[in-house]
Amino acid sequence: MAKFEDEPFWKKYLLFWGPGAAENLQDWLDDWTIEPVAVMPVLFLLVVWLADVLDPGAIAGTFAVVVALSPVWLPIYLFVFFWSTWIHYIRLAFWFGQKHILLHIELPPEVSKSPLAMELFLTGLHNSGGESTFIARTWEGKSRAVWSLEIASNEGRVDFYLHTRESWRNILEAKLYGQFPEAKVTQVDDYVNKIPFNTKEYGLWGCEFNKTATPQALPIKSYIDYGLDKNTDTPEIQVDPITNVLEHMSSVGPGEYLWVQIVIRARKKDEWYGFYLSGDKYKDGAKEGIKKITEGAIKRAQELTTDEAEQKKVGTRGAMLLTGGEKLRVEAIEHSLTKNIFECGIRGLYIGKGDKFKGINIGSLVHFFAPYRYPDYNSLMPERGLSIFDYPWQDWGGIRQDKVKQNLFFHYKHRAHFNAPYDQVPCFLTTEELATLWHFPNSMVKTPGLSRVPSRRSEAPPNLPVGTGPTNLPQ
Repeated sequence: MAKFEDEPFWKKYLLFWGPGAAENLQDWLDDWTIEPVAVMPVLFLLVVWLADVLDPGAIAGTFAVVVALSPVWLPIYLFVFFWSTWIHYIRLAFWFGQKHILLHIELPPEVSKSPLAMELFLTGLHNSGGESTFIARTWEGKSRAVWSLEIASNEGRVDFYLHTRESWRNILEAKLYGQFPEAKVTQVDDYVNKIPFNTKEYGLWGCEFNKTATPQALPIKSYIDYGLDKNTDTPEIQVDPITNVLEHMSSVGPGEYLWVQIVIRARKKDEWYGFYLSGDKYKDGAKEGIKKITEGAIKRAQELTTDEAEQKKVGTRGAMLLTGGEKLRVEAIEHSLTKNIFECGIRGLYIGKGDKFKGINIGSLVHFFAPYRYPDYNSLMPERGLSIFDYPWQDWGGIRQDKVKQNLFFHYKHRAHFNAPYDQVPCFLTTEELATLWHFPNSMVKTPGLSRVPSRRSEAPPNLPVGTGPTNLPQ
């Protein structure tokens, strides 16, 4: 069956009145990037006006029914409103009550480990504690720890950063040094604060990324697919996709800034304002994705015969009918289910002061994660931010774009993604996928501007003579 967006205009009009009309209307609005929140109130008022013209008594009767049933729906509405408002308030109070710090990570002068080392470090961050009781979640506003993995290019200097609660600093440093003892971790002032951003002096383009395909358990191209888990003794023959990212970031010049952050927290359960739900949209989506692939293979096989008995027989063969590509997708989904999952918000900003802002870098940011795209698997592409502005009626004379720019900068600065009113729908990444996007490249990567520890540090020999003055000199 053809997709709605592929149908001719006249057929789209007819489909508005058939089954699935709401979904078809949504697809049509998306095709023209018209937001339903701006259109639906107008359509609702038009319907009410039309009904009032044709049958004024119907409007009066409907209003009377709504008032009569208010003892039923009004308490429910008020509960939802006040409960959600309370959870927003108490969680924001807890969030801003926590002291957060920014850690600068200077890469080791020599990196001989595969990204698996970073995956082990990220596995150590998979901590869902801190909100174990209902009282802690709903009265004290406690929430599990949130981290931000960042790569920032400030006028061509590329640095790795980790934003965290101050209470986690010692634990994070211990876990990181455990995998990369030659790295150097220091607390620094936030580089974001060094940019007095305003829309008059600075140009900004930014977006948030999400997976393009469903289910979310369908992975992006990971470091294992690139073979980075093998041949660690011969890094010169490896192809690391992060090299493309770092080279692009180091290419910006004076007055230009290119920042990427991945805000993460451990995946726990589906939740509604402090209430844990029984379902799990990540695992349920994965199962549904496998089922869809299998049913597609069965349907394809059944279309090859008209004999009903044979069709039923084919339907029992299931996974045996999958093509090679379908088997790989099913295996990839099942592999994702064996990993720790993080809820993630991926955000990228390109900022230029005055005439230093170059439009060519917008396209580069849109395709920033192109090296991790996998045919028939998943990819990361812009979903929100300034990428939504395609037509003049979306911008309202530049007012909306300026507001979105300010919001993007504010959200980046505060590493906001999981706390209302800044919360967004997250994407789900395994530790393997995260380690692919954020890991230390090996020593063969000579990206100019990449921050590394100047030289190898080593401990003093254990048998070194201890003393003062010339008394330790040989006689």
